[in-house]
Amino acid sequence: MAGEPAFPEAFADALRRRGVSLAWLHQRLTERGHPVSPAALSYWRSGRSQPERVTSRDALVEIERLLRVAPGERTDRLGPSRRPGPRPGEKSVRELFAETHGVLAALADLGFTGLNDELVEVLRHLTVDVDAAGHATSVQVRAVVQARHDGARRTPLIVTLNEAGRAPLFVPTAGCSLGRRRTDLATGVFSAEVQFDHYAVRRMGELLVWVRFAPPRVPAYVERYSQVDGLEQTEEIALGGGSGAHALARGFGPGILGVRRTW
Repeated sequence: MAGEPAFPEAFADALRRRGVSLAWLHQRLTERGHPVSPAALSYWRSGRSQPERVTSRDALVEIERLLRVAPGERTDRLGPSRRPGPRPGEKSVRELFAETHGVLAALADLGFTGLNDELVEVLRHLTVDVDAAGHATSVQVRAVVQARHDGARRTPLIVTLNEAGRAPLFVPTAGCSLGRRRTDLATGVFSAEVQFDHYAVRRMGELLVWVRFAPPRVPAYVERYSQVDGLEQTEEIALGGGSGAHALARGFGPGILGVRRTW
């Protein structure tokens, strides 16, 4: 932010105030599952480089705890990405949506060029309710997002349906409101502009899909699937007599994570 020290100076100042060395910080991070090299920490302090990767951003959250500074205080001081080209992962996300007819047009109509124009999703929890006929009746989405620049507060929400049917109803629950909406029955693409009242600056890197099947009809077979960089992986989910299935991934993306079922 204007008038405040950049990340390297703020990082060095936090170390001095805490009265610890980079060696101490490296050891504490390693103990907590964030093995950032001493060289990387030194580069961050000198300004030679800055945290860019998902793992580095996760480590920065722990650094803020260890140095006893407010969450997001150091993250906010990071400058623009120094990597050439698009932000990591964004190009493949755009290519992924380009394969689904109608999505890019929906984004353009809402005033977006991509999914992460203003905000970057760092956590998403989805809860899907499926009725006895095998149709999804509701999808609840809970997300944590990170602003890419000052004043950012809106992001697109895209829903695609494989089967013909009526347009879904978007209902904001907490911390957000809806702006413009777009319905395209021909392509089955429905979109809305989500405006956040509050947004988080801490990166969590978690995606959870929870599908709840209406008893007494539960699928004969359920599997977790993920598609990343053109590679698909699947794993059977044992319901164990229950009626719900979870698929959880940390540090995930870009890609697709979901739950499939066979009746």
